[in-house]
Amino acid sequence: MAGNILVRNTFPPLLAAGLRYVFWQATDLKEHAPQYTHYINEMTSEDAYEIDYELSGTGPMPMMQEGSAPAADGIIQGGTRKYVHIQYGLLTEATRQLVADDKYGIIMNVPKSHARSALYAKEAVAASLFNLGGTSITTTNGATLFNTAQPLMGGSQATTLAPNISTIINSAGTYPNRPTPDSDLTNTALQQAITMIALQPDDRGIPIHVKPKYLVHAQQNRRNVRELLGSGGVPGSANNELNWLQGESLTGLELNYLTTPFGWGLLTDKEGHMLKLYDREPLMAATDDDFKTEVLLFKSTQRFSVGATSWRGTWWSFGS
Repeated sequence: MAGNILVRNTFPPLLAAGLRYVFWQATDLKEHAPQYTHYINEMTSEDAYEIDYELSGTGPMPMMQEGSAPAADGIIQGGTRKYVHIQYGLLTEATRQLVADDKYGIIMNVPKSHARSALYAKEAVAASLFNLGGTSITTTNGATLFNTAQPLMGGSQATTLAPNISTIINSAGTYPNRPTPDSDLTNTALQQAITMIALQPDDRGIPIHVKPKYLVHAQQNRRNVRELLGSGGVPGSANNELNWLQGESLTGLELNYLTTPFGWGLLTDKEGHMLKLYDREPLMAATDDDFKTEVLLFKSTQRFSVGATSWRGTWWSFGS
C-alpha cells in the first residue's frame, strides 16, 4: 500500500520457492519509447532556474530616396520566461528481512519501478503544455501559449505590414494560434490551422515561413487522423477529389498524456518552436537503511522544468 513499509507478511508468495513466474508490471509490461522527446527541445541546466529573454528584430526595410538618409529603426524589448526546476521523487521502504527472504529479487529491483514512474512524470509535465496551454501556461508576452490574440511587440503596425492576415487576426496588433471558437478535427478545420500557422509573422510583421510537421492528437482522434492524412482522396467525399493534405507531409503524433480527448494541434519541428524541457538533475537512485529498524530505503529523484518561451510554431484547438 502507498506510504507503508513493505513487510514480509504482505508478500508471502515472494518468500516461498515454487512460483513459476512473477508477473511484475514494472518490468513485464512492454516499455514504450518516450513520447516527449519527439516534440520538445531538451536542454540541460546547472543553475536553480533559467531565464529566457525575447527581443524583436528590426522592421521591414523601406525604400531609400536618393540623397536621403535611411529610415531609423531598432529592436523592441519583450518579456522574460523563467524556468524554475522542480524536484520529483519517490521513496520505497522495505524491511531487511523481506529483502533477504524474497526469493525472486523483486524488492531489490524497486528502482526499476521508480524509473517507469519517473518517465510518467516527464511525459505528463511535458504534455501539460498542450493540456494547460490555454489557461496557465504563458510565454514571454504574458499571454497563454495558445491564444486567439497573441500580442505583437510592433502593435498594429506589425499586423498592417504582415501580408495576407487581415481575415485571420481577431484584433489589430495581435495574431491567433488558436481558433475562435475551438473546433473538432475536420478537413476544413485542419486547412484553417495550416493556413494560420503558415502565415505567422514575427513581432514586426515579417513572415517567419514556418511549416507544421506534427498533427498532435489523442487516441480518440486516431481514426480521424489516419483518414485525413492517409487517404488518397478527400475523406467523406464522393467527388474523387485529390487529398491535398498528402502534399503537406504532416505526421500524426499520438500522445497518451493529453487530457482533452478531442484536442488537437499543429507543431513545427523542434527548430521552429520554443517548447522546452530543462534537465537540472537526471534520474538518480540511492539506497540507504535505518540502523535501528533495519528498514531499507530506496529513493529516486529527478529535477527538471518545462515551459514555452514563445508561441510561434504552435497551433492548438481544444475541440468543440
